[in-house]
Amino acid sequence: METIGNKIRIQRLIKNYSQHYMSFMLDISQAAYSNIESDKTELTLNRIYQIAEILEVSPFSLMPPPRFSLGINLGRYLRTLFHFRKAYNPNLRKKREEAERLGITYRDISKKLD
Repeated sequence: METIGNKIRIQRLIKNYSQHYMSFMLDISQAAYSNIESDKTELTLNRIYQIAEILEVSPFSLMPPPRFSLGINLGRYLRTLFHFRKAYNPNLRKKREEAERLGITYRDISKKLD
């Protein structure tokens, strides 16, 4: 069974984002972000939604499957996602602009692959 941290790591690598970029966008240290990916830190729902927003994926794709049911209420899911995006999106845009201005690019990981 895949862990939340591993799912986040895979999505980060797919997007070609560095841990430094992710930690900057979340306003945490790189070591704290590394603890998230290695499942040493227990995540709150709010933090999962923030990470999903940065990675531009559904927060439900990062969470483990439900234990007692097979599906989710799509209407409730879309309403919840709308509320989180409405609350978090303006901050994300500002943070991306600040990262770009400071020279913290999200493509830093490509340097390590050469």
